[in-house]
Amino acid sequence: MAFLGLFIGIDRYLSPDVNELSCARRDAVALEALFTDTLGGKSTLLVDAEATRTRVEAEFLALASCSPDDTVVIAFSGHGSETHELVTYDTQIQDLANTAISLDLVQAWVSRIPARRVFFFLDGCCSGGIGAKVLQIEAKPRDLQSINARLDQLAGEGRCSFPAASATEPAYEHSRYGHGFLTYYLLEA
Repeated sequence: MAFLGLFIGIDRYLSPDVNELSCARRDAVALEALFTDTLGGKSTLLVDAEATRTRVEAEFLALASCSPDDTVVIAFSGHGSETHELVTYDTQIQDLANTAISLDLVQAWVSRIPARRVFFFLDGCCSGGIGAKVLQIEAKPRDLQSINARLDQLAGEGRCSFPAASATEPAYEHSRYGHGFLTYYLLEA
């Protein structure tokens, strides 16, 4: 049993059409330090120009060779699009479909990871669009029974995503805290 991590933080983007951030890189560095210092194991840190679409895909595919007994933590901090893509360093706004990473594609990549324990932290706008995709839970009415059923599915070993915002909401960072709000409160906890 080992810990494997993939930590991605993007403040600077190749395209001048993508607004720069000020805390995403720091989010990835801090989370990578927190998890590797606590759990040991092996992790990959991709920041700014290292976090291209091709490199992110390669790192997800590398995680597919882990053991079922491993624990995998993936953290992405950066821009997310309203059409539910992760914006990588080399994303071109005019061609999101071919240059960003759709959450459906992320779902496919995560489903290939054989680890029974996968945790995915998404500190970006519209990141809640991945919730059911990573957990692979179909939408159900919001009654007490469905809430309990979902909690039962999350209990113990399994897969869990932690989005910073709903599927239609922005996520925020603040220079006063030096992190995105999801990452800040995760580190505080």
